[in-house]
Amino acid sequence: MPTKTLVLGFDGADSAFVNAMIADGELPNFRRLKDRSAAFEIENDPAQGNVQFWTSAATGAGPGHHARYFYLNFNPENYDIVLDYDFDLPAITPFWRTLDDEGYRAAVVDWYGMPSDPLKNGVIMHRWFAQDPYTPSVFHPPEMAEIVAKYAPSDPIAEGFGSQPRDGADALKEFYDRILGRIDIKASFFADHIRDGDYDLYIACFSEAHNVGHYYIQLEDEQNALYDPDIARAIPHPLKQCYRRLDNAIGDLIDAAGPDASVFVLGGPGMEPLVSANTAFDEIVRRIDMGVGAPLSSSESAKRTYHSLIPKGLRGRLAPLARRFRRRLAKSEYHQRRFFAVPHNDNAGAIRINLKGREKFGTTSPGAEYDALVAEIRDGVSSFLNPATGRSIVKRVVETSKEIEGPNRDILPDLFVEWERTDTRSDFGKVVSEKFGEVMVSPKTRTGDHTPFGFFWGPAVHFTGPAKKPEDVAGAIMASVHTSPPAG
Repeated sequence: MPTKTLVLGFDGADSAFVNAMIADGELPNFRRLKDRSAAFEIENDPAQGNVQFWTSAATGAGPGHHARYFYLNFNPENYDIVLDYDFDLPAITPFWRTLDDEGYRAAVVDWYGMPSDPLKNGVIMHRWFAQDPYTPSVFHPPEMAEIVAKYAPSDPIAEGFGSQPRDGADALKEFYDRILGRIDIKASFFADHIRDGDYDLYIACFSEAHNVGHYYIQLEDEQNALYDPDIARAIPHPLKQCYRRLDNAIGDLIDAAGPDASVFVLGGPGMEPLVSANTAFDEIVRRIDMGVGAPLSSSESAKRTYHSLIPKGLRGRLAPLARRFRRRLAKSEYHQRRFFAVPHNDNAGAIRINLKGREKFGTTSPGAEYDALVAEIRDGVSSFLNPATGRSIVKRVVETSKEIEGPNRDILPDLFVEWERTDTRSDFGKVVSEKFGEVMVSPKTRTGDHTPFGFFWGPAVHFTGPAKKPEDVAGAIMASVHTSPPAG
């Protein structure tokens, strides 16, 4: 039987790029959907990234409620940095769980970062062909693993780009071709599964625009400092090729769903050239906290020794182990600090204040002392300039307690420092401050990172008012499903 509501998710897809290609007469299936939909731009919550975007869209609540902002979390009890699934985060209910409880039958495949608990009436496939999976794939019911294995025995890019350094046009093209091939595999499975099933809601997510945006965006712009003409000849317009392949997949899926299906498209957050000081942020924050003349932390000393001893070609493979070791060194020193950097998406640095009554070894009192410290940090980070532009590296400093609402916002960092990317064609090589000196910024494997924007298209009759935040998405999709009783 035909699917009633089809949701196509495009993790990392960029609305400006999609719209430009449509305007140029390309992407006929994207155009077909947009022409019959109400189209909305979604602005992400301040200084947030991919994890928050998709979690908010699934739960209908912002980060102050669900507390998901990155795949690594700070534990105030022991100052450790742990993976999200090892941390006691608030329970969340994605909209398809609510629909399942109401008797609707849903299939959800590869929605980014969601709980993988089974549905009573439907199918869950979690981290099957997802962006940089760091946990094994989960299939409910278990026999889905055998079904998808007929389409591909394993993920063509399961090891991820970062763990396999790729130099030169041939290696980059080989990996890129596997990304495009994965789109075809997923499209083939989705189309068959939709035709063979009987779903009130089918959610099919693709993450390939995310992969391509992170590692190939520099090849779309000859003015990008990292543009390489030899690689560009081997991989011409990689983003355009990726979106064309996704467009083909859309055609297959909407045909499989049938002419009466209500189709929604959720994409984002988009991609732009990576400009980030995150790899230098520990040192920037340490200098603001302790002064430019303070001895290097053991973590920073270990980092410098690591870079002096380990060849660049091996660092990508060893990076997860090296980061874990540096975090263990850092946590013992954080007890005495007033504030320190914690991991976050590359679009913004994140700072945790060592607050009395919240952190086990808190040093800063709530109230006036906290407020004065926030002002000190704001002035300090904003004093760092990008030598290439002469402007501050900071676009804005987001104070969580003032700009993010919700009962669980204390789990989030206290401050997000969003990087200034305007009119910048390449990443920071170093940053300088008249007060805090010069800090070198390590090069990164990725060349692209997320913008604050995504997009949401859907039937206008099921959506009231403009969607401005990811959390507006869940209600619109549920309203579509609720237009008819459960098929079961």
